[in-house]
Amino acid sequence: MINLEKGQYLGINRPYHSQSALSFIDTAYSEKVFNGWHAHERAHLTLVLNGGNLEKRKSGEQALLAGQVVFYHSQELHRNDHTLFPSRNLNLEIDDTFFSRYDITEEQIARALNSGRLTSLEFTRLFHETVFKSPASSDSLHLLLLSFTQEAGKSTPDWLIRLKDLLHDQWDQWPTLAELAAEFEVHPVTLSKYFHHFFSCTLGAYMRKLKAQHALAMIRSGHYSLSEICHACGFADQSHFIRSFKDATGMLPKKFEKL
Repeated sequence: MINLEKGQYLGINRPYHSQSALSFIDTAYSEKVFNGWHAHERAHLTLVLNGGNLEKRKSGEQALLAGQVVFYHSQELHRNDHTLFPSRNLNLEIDDTFFSRYDITEEQIARALNSGRLTSLEFTRLFHETVFKSPASSDSLHLLLLSFTQEAGKSTPDWLIRLKDLLHDQWDQWPTLAELAAEFEVHPVTLSKYFHHFFSCTLGAYMRKLKAQHALAMIRSGHYSLSEICHACGFADQSHFIRSFKDATGMLPKKFEKL
């Protein structure tokens, strides 16, 4: 088992300009690296840009592919097998000073990711604000990440978790508020109120977000043209797709494709 210090990842690392407690590191994997158990000194979010692997943790394993974002606690043991070459990750390291300054915990970031408030879209927007906008205020970037990880409450109702899972399974459909309320046996007003409270957006905005997430993954897969992605994800036309993607990530699809 090895322990990796600040800025260290197992591939070839290219640090981007860091913003105080937040640092981006671009890591490429062109050949086999150490695939045993290891941990990182800093908590971090990782967006798979290209390729992928089979990630193993003490709690289980999952296949990671382009477009997925995951969170690692500081000192959390994990290992990566069956890496697809070439692979490339963007890592956002979060220093302990961020957690102490804003009085939040690593677990809150993990919950934000699991709930869908923090996704590959928000990760990409934060990267865009850090790397492509100049000058970038460290305070504004910290608050941007903080806004994605604000807790909406201590616990999410079970029916709302099941609703989120249903929406993710049927992301290419557009269920109405009334249909969902009937499905989960709650009043439409209750559903609308709780949904906005826990996901910080309306049902319609959340469905648009899911379409943009799938578009992001398809862009990074490298297998589809933008017109094919536009059609597959149900956007009215390419201008609608481009506008929606930029609204969600801060970047044009072509620019994100060329990262």
